[in-house]
Amino acid sequence: MKKVLVLTCIMVFALALPALAAPAAPDKPLEFKGSQKTVMFPHAVHAKVECVTCHHKVDGKESFAKCGSAGCHDDLAGKQGEKSLYYVVHTKKELKHTNCIGCHSKVVEEKPELKKDLTACAKSKCHP
Repeated sequence: MKKVLVLTCIMVFALALPALAAPAAPDKPLEFKGSQKTVMFPHAVHAKVECVTCHHKVDGKESFAKCGSAGCHDDLAGKQGEKSLYYVVHTKKELKHTNCIGCHSKVVEEKPELKKDLTACAKSKCHP
């Protein structure tokens, strides 16, 4: 009986550990300040996506830093290369991690009625 109880406790702890490691998502939308427009990013709308989808590992470790943090995608003026925030958000090329336009394009394939909202440059959910 004690073995079962100990094993159950270990399993519960092991399953809860990933949730404890991740910080709570912000309640309010975050501002992505680039070189041209500010984009409001609502975490609540993206809650169904695993955190590691966007907050990809850095040097083999989980990172919950903002995309534009120093040392990450911190080139806010450039439009080329993985240091450019604009590039990693908008490129349609395959990256090491899922990017905004890539994910939005997949959603639009399933729900074409959302094309203007999720992939348009102007008057979209990203660029109102």
